[in-house]
Amino acid sequence: MSSRLTPIGALLLIASVAFLHLMAVPAFEDEGSQLRLVWRILEAGEWLQPLSEGKPLEAWLMVPLVRLPFEPLAAIRALHVLVGMLGAVLTYRLGIRVTDRSAAWVCGALFALCPFVVYLERLALSDILLCTAGLGVLLSVLRLVEYTTWPRAAVLAVSLLLAAFCKLPVGFVFLGAMPLALALLPGSERRRLLAASGLKRLLVAHAPAVMLAIAVAVVAYFRWRSGRTPGFGLQDLFGIGLGQYQNIGAGGGGPRPNLIRELTTQLSAPVAILALIGLMASAFWGGWRERWLIAMGALPMLAIGLLTEFWFSRYLLFTLPPLIVAGVSGWRSLAVRAGRLQRPLEWSALALCVGFMLPQTTRLILEPAAANWSPLDRYQYLEGAGSGYGYPEAARFILAAPAAPAIVYALDGHSAYQLRNYLPPAWNARVTPIYYASDGKELRSETERFANLSGRAPAWLIISPQLLPRYLTSSFGATNADRIGLRPLALFDKPGQRTQLALYEVTPR
Repeated sequence: MSSRLTPIGALLLIASVAFLHLMAVPAFEDEGSQLRLVWRILEAGEWLQPLSEGKPLEAWLMVPLVRLPFEPLAAIRALHVLVGMLGAVLTYRLGIRVTDRSAAWVCGALFALCPFVVYLERLALSDILLCTAGLGVLLSVLRLVEYTTWPRAAVLAVSLLLAAFCKLPVGFVFLGAMPLALALLPGSERRRLLAASGLKRLLVAHAPAVMLAIAVAVVAYFRWRSGRTPGFGLQDLFGIGLGQYQNIGAGGGGPRPNLIRELTTQLSAPVAILALIGLMASAFWGGWRERWLIAMGALPMLAIGLLTEFWFSRYLLFTLPPLIVAGVSGWRSLAVRAGRLQRPLEWSALALCVGFMLPQTTRLILEPAAANWSPLDRYQYLEGAGSGYGYPEAARFILAAPAAPAIVYALDGHSAYQLRNYLPPAWNARVTPIYYASDGKELRSETERFANLSGRAPAWLIISPQLLPRYLTSSFGATNADRIGLRPLALFDKPGQRTQLALYEVTPR
């Protein structure tokens, strides 16, 4: 028993370093939007809104954490780190079914130290949830292929549902795991699996997730026919996959996202080259499991990186674990064929990977602003209008103000919730988006929002100055925007000084 628990304990210990300086990067825009979903459940009972956004578990699971006597965002990020630690263990367990235990442990360790994993598990985003749930699906598929039993079919059914609910509709991609495995299986194993009893178990294992996908498609269709957004995160899928969104690289003042640049920025070019060599060796000398893992990782990665205009590097996270396992297995195959050089080759490859990744991982934990970021990631996490920098300083300014404002408004769906993280809980009711009334009702019209502002003035407003003119018009309409008086109170710089965060006193004229 101890021989089994020791490697798992070592992996958990390595992965636990992600808890250090957990709040080093302040709450950025997307985290504020996630927190809005959680707070709206508590304040307005909007339990279905996260489902409409396509990330229900990112809100539903976090509701109890917001009630804890801790900083809500810190508690939520801590849960995500725990999910990342589980992902390292599942990567190890997946590796055991493909290669030997020592190489499988290396797979788990590389996952735990991977810069992509480390920075994303330390943010309140759904990507680490999807990544770990996807690992559960891959592991369940291999276990079911080995022994087609009802308990293993039930585990796969739950895993597929969990992956889907982590991030709709992207999580449905794992429905392709078993069909792809069947296509790559040797003929004798495929016939065994598709025998009457085995086929029945396979169909039952996939039925819940398939029925969910059908239900999502039907509801989305009727929502679209009635003039509403389709919901379930489909608007983002259409925007990304079908090119309906404009180039976000240009919006961030940088070039279009590039797959090679995004990978090498975090992993480094030498690690990317080593990974490619390992994958090629795995495809050439490995069995169907290795080729299946390569396909499960490479196909969605290439689809995201090469076929879409709008994407963030975090979208790649769920594609990395199968490639890590396949790459390490490939290097093990190479080393075995090196004779007396086996150990030096294995240790050299591992040392190079750790040596190039560990400095980046360390910077991401201890000094994020000094870490390597692609232009787009640096803009969204550090320098852009939506980054979290400036909010801690704004909170201190508000608390130190001689005449505290009755209410602080945000003109978007995230700034108020970014600011709440740095204020005492008593301020929650006094920091809110402009489109929510005091009773929690959503104000949908420009006239209602202007009346809401007029009825509670003088108030304070928190927003990036670069966004102020556009958001005033979109919130209140051009006519009402001209009737709003603004007095600057404070300005807070963000890294790079490309954008700032500001507080204004606002009164109707």
